[in-house]
Amino acid sequence: MSTEKSIPVDEREKFMTLGDHLEELRQRLIVGVILTSVITIIALFFGSEIHSYFISPYKQALGDPKATFYQIKLMAPFLIYLKTAFLLSVLIAFPFLFYILWGFVAPALDERSERYGLFIIIFSTILFWSGIALCWLTVFENFLRIFLVTWMPDGVEAKLPIDEYYDLFFNLHLVFGISFQLPVVLVLMGRLGIISSSFLAKRWREIIISLSVFSAVFSPGPDVISMLMLFAPLVFLFLVSLLLMKFFEKRDAK
Repeated sequence: MSTEKSIPVDEREKFMTLGDHLEELRQRLIVGVILTSVITIIALFFGSEIHSYFISPYKQALGDPKATFYQIKLMAPFLIYLKTAFLLSVLIAFPFLFYILWGFVAPALDERSERYGLFIIIFSTILFWSGIALCWLTVFENFLRIFLVTWMPDGVEAKLPIDEYYDLFFNLHLVFGISFQLPVVLVLMGRLGIISSSFLAKRWREIIISLSVFSAVFSPGPDVISMLMLFAPLVFLFLVSLLLMKFFEKRDAK
């Protein structure tokens, strides 16, 4: 009987060399690349339908179902199809990619930490897509309407370059998706003992100011309305984070 067969799987993890760990990481990264590539190819086949769906807020904001864009760069439409397919694949594959990478880290953790990791993956995915959904359903179209209709001066045609529209589309949705990870970050720091709910509660004024600065820097426009579109959800998520941290702290105290 070989030595490897006599050692439990968990014990063999301890004897893995750096090269073994790098090889496992390489294999997991390959799986992630294959997954995103497959979704990208599928998205390219439906590029026209996806484009029609993504530009619907633009047409609704202008109140014109036949609204069009400007094409400034020769390769802009082609690159937009590629960029849209790739970014869409990353968004769809986000939880699966997270889970694949977590599988690499999990063997080095205890059972309790591993359970927290799975909770974080699920919670983070829900929050990420919630941020994107909020941006899509309320923020993005209203943002376009403000700058293309409400504040549009006389004598100026409301029409965007197609590449600028998509840059704004993805950047704004990505900002909301990432910003909604705030509870994950705070709760995780709380579970690791870095911060506590009482610490955050005592410094709520500084945190609110920090969130307002963050919203002012990363909001899509220079106006106050754009800032509030991001600031209000962040304040709500901060309060949710406090409640979750207090819940976990009370449960651990029992």
